[in-house]
Amino acid sequence: MSALSHTMGGDLDLSATGGIAVVTGAEQTRQALLRRLCTNAAAYIWQPDYGAGLPARVGTVLDEAGIRALVLEQAQGEAGIDPSQPVTVTITNPRVGAYLLAISYTDATTGTVQELTLGT
Repeated sequence: MSALSHTMGGDLDLSATGGIAVVTGAEQTRQALLRRLCTNAAAYIWQPDYGAGLPARVGTVLDEAGIRALVLEQAQGEAGIDPSQPVTVTITNPRVGAYLLAISYTDATTGTVQELTLGT
């Protein structure tokens, strides 16, 4: 299965020939997880459990346990993530005022471990 390629925060991606790019496999799962984490909670009327709203947390007091639980909950909803394998969420503070969120999961199709890293 494939989907239109969309980098979160921007427009649809273009292919090398100028058409709309299509993604499959691990990249499709990565884009879907990023979109889910950046979508405001309950923003989709027909899917009230979709969305973590992580961008809304920028500038607030860090709640590591809450963010970790939210990411793990949202990861369970992605079909491209193998539910039989653990998802690891690591939050680090590389410098004052900045945080990195690293999510490690197993691709459901290939069985390879994938990582998605988000930063403020």
